[in-house]
Amino acid sequence: MKRVGPMIKLLLLLPLVFSVEACQLVKNDAENDNKATVSGSSYGDMPALVEGIWEDRVVPHLKNSAADFADIRAALKNNLDAAGETFGYRPSSEGSPWNFATRIEGEIVAAKTDTRAATADVDIDGDGRADAVIQLGPVIRGTTVRDVLPFFDFTSFTDQIEFAQLSRALNMKAFDTVLKDLSREDLVGKSVDATGAFTMRKPDDTVLITPVEIEVSGNE
Repeated sequence: MKRVGPMIKLLLLLPLVFSVEACQLVKNDAENDNKATVSGSSYGDMPALVEGIWEDRVVPHLKNSAADFADIRAALKNNLDAAGETFGYRPSSEGSPWNFATRIEGEIVAAKTDTRAATADVDIDGDGRADAVIQLGPVIRGTTVRDVLPFFDFTSFTDQIEFAQLSRALNMKAFDTVLKDLSREDLVGKSVDATGAFTMRKPDDTVLITPVEIEVSGNE
């Protein structure tokens, strides 16, 4: 039997190599009917994706699923997981924290506006102490807006970098739409009514709410 030389082996393998490279994995949209999918194998432009779903999907979902913060707070005092089962959402992956959509009304008792990660402390029961903190930006910390939305899932994205880009785009949209024009002057003593989301990993975590709607009034 004649031996096949190296050059002939290479020629025989080339069609197989090209046929593999010609294949492209594409997300199956039929399997993602409940997710904010786009065509192709990558979400690509995250700000454009968020822009396209903000008013139609993101804000309506948070408004429709938001529970009164006073009710969530009372449940959290008893048991985080029980509160999460009743009011929260988390991905199916093991160890994921609970995410809560909420509406909060109260009085601003402190404000930190000398930083890009500005915040306002809110008292909901009139005791003068903060029960939650609302992010004012422009730096919005955390991934809670992304993680509270059930139509986004890590497995639908190319990698962790792409998933993080989605979170940044959502936070930027929240700031640009809701917080950018909010006055930072004389916030203490004013009333606030906001709808947003927060994440809890441990029962004693500070409640840090990222708003998608907010109204501040009083002390005019």
